[in-house]
Amino acid sequence: MTAPVQTRPADAFLAGLRITISERGTQTTLALDGEWDLGEAEATRHAIRAALARQPARLVLDLSGLTFIDSSGVHILMSLFRRAGRLKIEFAIVPGPPAVQRIFDICELTARLPFTNDG
Repeated sequence: MTAPVQTRPADAFLAGLRITISERGTQTTLALDGEWDLGEAEATRHAIRAALARQPARLVLDLSGLTFIDSSGVHILMSLFRRAGRLKIEFAIVPGPPAVQRIFDICELTARLPFTNDG
């Protein structure tokens, strides 16, 4: 098991989002804490590239620490979902709190995406 790797400086959390990548066996977890919006898109894409570079058998996107997500976050998440499928990586999403999950319900994505409580 590898210790979590913070992909951005600690003061970046003040800007809205903290991204942590951790490994456990063949699983890589990308945990997001704070607000995931357009201003964080490039940092999130960078973290996703880093996570995929590890070539995990399973990739978990943990939204449980989010307080906000906008349409750019949903767009990046959907791109990751498709990319993981193309790469034959098992993909799972740990749901966010109700305020975060609401956007997936509104967009009718809750049933289409692999949400799980087993992160």
